[in-house]
Amino acid sequence: MMKYIRKYLFLALILIVLPCSVAAQDWPDTLFLEFDFEGFGNLVLDSPPIYAGDITGGDWRVFPDGTWWLQIDDSEWPPTSDPNARWDHIFNTYFIHDPGSFSWTATFDNTTLPTKPTWEIQHPVNGTMGGTAIIVITFSDWDIDGILDPEERTFGVFSGTLLVMKFGTGNFSKYCGDGSYNGSLQNADPINFADDYVTGHCLLDLIDCSIGNDETSWSALKTRFK
Repeated sequence: MMKYIRKYLFLALILIVLPCSVAAQDWPDTLFLEFDFEGFGNLVLDSPPIYAGDITGGDWRVFPDGTWWLQIDDSEWPPTSDPNARWDHIFNTYFIHDPGSFSWTATFDNTTLPTKPTWEIQHPVNGTMGGTAIIVITFSDWDIDGILDPEERTFGVFSGTLLVMKFGTGNFSKYCGDGSYNGSLQNADPINFADDYVTGHCLLDLIDCSIGNDETSWSALKTRFK
């Protein structure tokens, strides 16, 4: 009888320990995350501008149920109460015309803004992670006249880099790293400053920064993206 009791206790112990072992293996010291996202935001009518939405596919650690937001420092921009003046400031300050590629491109980073854009990913089970970002937005000069016409603002592309700070929560709390993203934005009514709809793809390359000897890696990342 005792033999069977010991057998069942042994099997029960395996069932208890196995999920813990699997969970530990799922959060390694180095982690590569890839996912898709979509959302909405408005540079002109929102202060501060916040783009936010859902993670729509990809790694199980962030999809489903994952959400994201990205915020831009507009402390030196005109108020939202005068949207035309605000848009004129954004366009004249940030967008540069490239006649070679027939496009207008704006860069939002710590050299063009008082502070770099910030971002965060939130997952109800796995926690949060975030950091700073560089944003590059490009509109095509379709008629090649050197003027960004309203209809040319209905579609654009964006790209950028991300720094993952080591201040996350939950399962993400030990990670830092960097990444990149790209996608497109659409605007149904740019004359009246409608919200942008954005959709894109993101890659994150993470390391366990809670390990002492990885402090050098964290310092290198901060130097690279400051």
